[in-house]
Amino acid sequence: MSFIVFIFGIIIGSFLNVCIYRIPKGLSILAPGSFCPLCKHPLSWKDNIPILSFLFLRGRCRYCGDRISYQYPLVELATGFIFFLFYLKFGLTLSFFIYIAVSSLLFVSIFIDLRYMVLPDSLIIPAIALSCVNGFLFGFPNNFISAVIFSTIFYLLRIAFKDGLGLGDIELIVIISLMLGFYNTLFVIIISSLAGSIYGLYLIKKGKAQMRTRIPFGPFLISSFILTSLINIPSFYLLH
Repeated sequence: MSFIVFIFGIIIGSFLNVCIYRIPKGLSILAPGSFCPLCKHPLSWKDNIPILSFLFLRGRCRYCGDRISYQYPLVELATGFIFFLFYLKFGLTLSFFIYIAVSSLLFVSIFIDLRYMVLPDSLIIPAIALSCVNGFLFGFPNNFISAVIFSTIFYLLRIAFKDGLGLGDIELIVIISLMLGFYNTLFVIIISSLAGSIYGLYLIKKGKAQMRTRIPFGPFLISSFILTSLINIPSFYLLH
């Protein structure tokens, strides 16, 4: 069953790649079928086999020879492993399906936020709805109290630092709190802040950013959320 879940994750990862490309451009994620981003030639089924097509085509479009981004197989593999690890943690339970759905929506948001510095409502709103279901079923009322506390803190930080945090980041912390509760959300904030700071210092050292350069915080929050969801943090669980 674990292998089936992994393959299912890879297939979903292929669809997530479609969402990453099309949602920011306002294109339908259902039609038309897959096509090359450069030459726009429709892709056949043999060009759309997750991971394998990339290997067989040696990373290039069959029709125009343009290089295919490594993002495609990496997203597929990463999604497969995320689904596999959630299955090991939850089994085929309702929690499993909620977590893979929320993680998939937010995983797409990582790539869009990195490139366009926006978290689309079409991804965030369904994630909020699913996290509310999780909060009601598995963390009521504590997770909702946590969401109010952290969203208020983030909103005050947004005001204090003159839009240093976006509204999307506030929505993200609501989702994370409803999914994980207070202590694990606190852990997410700590590790995402550290990771974001290290990344910012790296960019400054390389001359690719300055102290006032805006860096999207969403990808760090989301990555930390997925990591914390998958790994039990004993020191924080002891505080429950």
